[in-house]
This record gives sequence, structure tokens and C-alpha cells, in this order.
Amino acid sequence: MRQLLLSFLSLFLSISSLYSQLELRKIIENLPTCEQKQLPQLVSLKSILPCKLFSNLATSYIGISDVGVDSVTAYHQAYLRALSLASLKNGFARGMSDFYNDSNGAEQTTSNYEELCELKANLNLPVNAIKVTDSIKLNTGEMLLFLTVDSSNVKSENRIILNSSVTIYCKEGEDLDRKELFNKITIDNKLYYSAKDSAEIEKSSYLISNNRWLRKEILFNDQKIETDFYKAFYETDDGCTIDTTECKQKGTNTLDGLWYAFINNYYSQLSGQLKDRYLKVKSVGDQYENKTISLNRESGFFRFGCTLVDGALFENKFITRIKANFQ
Repeated sequence: MRQLLLSFLSLFLSISSLYSQLELRKIIENLPTCEQKQLPQLVSLKSILPCKLFSNLATSYIGISDVGVDSVTAYHQAYLRALSLASLKNGFARGMSDFYNDSNGAEQTTSNYEELCELKANLNLPVNAIKVTDSIKLNTGEMLLFLTVDSSNVKSENRIILNSSVTIYCKEGEDLDRKELFNKITIDNKLYYSAKDSAEIEKSSYLISNNRWLRKEILFNDQKIETDFYKAFYETDDGCTIDTTECKQKGTNTLDGLWYAFINNYYSQLSGQLKDRYLKVKSVGDQYENKTISLNRESGFFRFGCTLVDGALFENKFITRIKANFQ
């Protein structure tokens, strides 16, 4: 500490020899301070959601843009996201889970569960096989797009090619009655048009801890999308018939936007249904002095298809219900 102080004094004296006291004061006064930087205030947004967002969803694909983007970006973002869900009609999945348990007698002291799931899917369709059946601009600025895909008897040299990659990671631990749950979802979607040289690319990651928001990063065509300044609140349109039974327990908070809640719930359900297909590949354990340690590992690799059945909203919690089938 003494040596550090001497070094600082030596540096200060050398600076003082180069500048007069008046010049030093001017330099210090002109240095930027934290008080000069004003943080943006949170903006509260409210919107009514249409009934068609909650029923008969198996006949179309839904894409939702982020809050706060311009109209052109919102449309392209929603279009790309709808196609990414359409690609899951025929996808590949690879997953693995580990469960570690360390217990002392009848009292469990430590447990740890980790799960990693990777989804790969693609589309290669004529441009005129994809129809936008409806587009709705919400008061929050978000764009809802409804697409249908019909490739029967359609021939066109202009094609749309989409490559989608999703990674879902989950870690759940318990130590001395303290539970921790960590989730991370990363999404990489690339959309190509055969008639164009350019591509539309979205890369995003969502981090959640104990069902509370940590951080999200969204890049669309190399442009960073900032949504942290907005808080969104939603209500359903009058006359909607919605089963909200599961919303309270399984719903995802919509404060950070509808798409975030939508895909967080969607992919969490999908990874859960995929996990039921895993096969046990390793199980080891040991016991000594009333202490038991065990490790179980499961994994799987298979083709799957996924369909969105319906959705529900209750007290700013959104839930999707999906159905996965396997080959």
C-alpha cells in the first residue's frame, strides 16, 4: 500500500510539473461525470390482444415483433419469426440431461439438474406458397403476423430458404433448502431469398433466473434491438373465450414484450416434451456413512414435428399449449 501511494504521488508530481494549477483545474472540470449521463425513463405501454391469438392456431403460424421497433423492421421481424415456427413442423432435436444428487440420510443436502437441448430446422419453399392472412399492429408497436404455408401445386423459381437453430439450456439446483433455476434460450434464424443476394438474420438470447428476467440480447440484420426501456401490459378483447387455468402456474410474464413471453413458454414446453423421449445412458452411485451420491444421465436424438394448439393470457401472464409428434 505504501509503495502504491508513493507511485501515485510520483505520478501526480510529474503531471503537476507539466501543467499549471489553473490548467489542471480546467481539465478536471471538463472531465465527464456520471451525473451528466441521464438514464432513459421506463415507458409503460398497454394494448388489447385479439381473440384470434388464443384459438384455432394450428391452421396458421404466428410471428410477433419486438416492442419499440419501426414499422418496416417490425413486419420483417414478425415474418421471419413466423417462418421459424413453421420450420418446426419438421425438425431435428438432440438433447441431454444430468441429475446429480448428494444426500445425507433422510435429509437431502445438494442436488443439481442440467439439461441441454438443440433444435435444428429449415424451410425451402416457393415464395408464393407463403401467404400473410392477417397483420395486426398493437398499441405497443408490436406487429402480429399470421401466415399459412401451402406448397401443393405451386411452382416458382423464386424460393424462400430458412435455417433455424435453437439452443435451450436449463439448470436447477438445491443447496441447503435454497433453490435456484436458470434458463437460457439462444436463437439463430437466417432467411434467404433466391432472387436476392442479401439475407435477413436474427440472433437473440434470453436469460432467466428463478423465473425473473436477467438479460436479453437481440440483433436483427446487425442492428441491436433495445427493448429494456419499455414495459408492456395486455388485456384480451371482449368476448374472447380462453381457458386461463394454467396461466397462473405455467404462464410467462409479458412485461418485456409478447414475443419474449411467447417463445420462452413455447420452447420450455417443447424441451419438456422432448425430454420424455430421452433414454438413460448412464447411472452411477455410491453410498458410505449414511451418505448417498448418485448421477443419472439421459440423452436422445430424433426427428420431431411441433404444432401450436392455442394460447391464453391472464394477469399479464401468457401461456402457449403445443403438441409435439415424433418419428
